[in-house]
Amino acid sequence: MVLLFLRNRNEYYKFKFIQELYRATNRVGRNIKTRSYHAEVINLSLKDKKMIKKFPVLKCQSRFFGLCKIYTISIPEKDIEDEVKAFQKNMSTALKKEWYITFHTSENAIVVFREKIFVMSCKGIVPVYKKRIDTSHAKDKQRWDDMIQYAKSLGVPDEQCDFLPEDFTKQEY
Repeated sequence: MVLLFLRNRNEYYKFKFIQELYRATNRVGRNIKTRSYHAEVINLSLKDKKMIKKFPVLKCQSRFFGLCKIYTISIPEKDIEDEVKAFQKNMSTALKKEWYITFHTSENAIVVFREKIFVMSCKGIVPVYKKRIDTSHAKDKQRWDDMIQYAKSLGVPDEQCDFLPEDFTKQEY
C-alpha cells in the first residue's frame, strides 16, 4: 500500500479522480481484445513452411494421408499488410499449381495470389463448402467477380472457389 500526503482538498480530489480513471481503464482494458485476421494456409502452398509457426494455429486439418495440411492461423490486424506481402513472396510454384491464401475477418477478406491481391468487403457473402462463392448479394460484387474470374483464369476449379470458411461470420477475431 502506498501512502500519499496530500496538501489540500483539491489534491485529494485529483488523486481520487486519477485513481478512478485508472480502475476504469483496467476494467475496460481487460475486455478489449486486439483484433486479428484469420488465414487459411495450405502447407504445400508455401516455399518455407516454417512461416506458419510465427502465428497461433487455431485449427489444422489433414488431407491426402496427412501430406496436405490446412492451417487456420491468427494474425494481428496491425501486422496484416506486412504479413500478406510476406506470405505472397513465400508462395510456392513447386507443384505447378496456382495457390491462393485467404485472410479474413467477419467484415473483410484479402485473397492473395502469387501475382495479385484482392481486398473486399464480406458483406452479403454466404460461402458454401466446395462450391463457388455466391456473390449475388455482395457489397463488393464487382471485386468478388473479378477475383473469381482471375482465379478461374489460373485454373482454380469451381469447388476450390469457396474462398471463405462457412462459419467466418461466427468466428471470434
